[in-house]
Amino acid sequence: MSTRPSLVVRWEELHVGVQVGVVSVLGIIVLWAGHVLLLNQPMGRGFLYALFWAIPLTIIVVAGTRTERARRRRAEGRDL
Repeated sequence: MSTRPSLVVRWEELHVGVQVGVVSVLGIIVLWAGHVLLLNQPMGRGFLYALFWAIPLTIIVVAGTRTERARRRRAEGRDL
């Protein structure tokens, strides 16, 4: 079985609350910049859109991380 990069291992081992915090903050920043710079939205409206879309982004990334971690642990024989 191939070894996972250390960054992936460290990310998967973080507490769910920390993952939610990191993904939501980074998601808001990236989405805000995208709405303002690429879509020419006013700054305030771009921030509101970023807040709105950061919620499903955070759920998808964190749920995907937890699912992949569980799948790898099952494959390695280390059931939770």
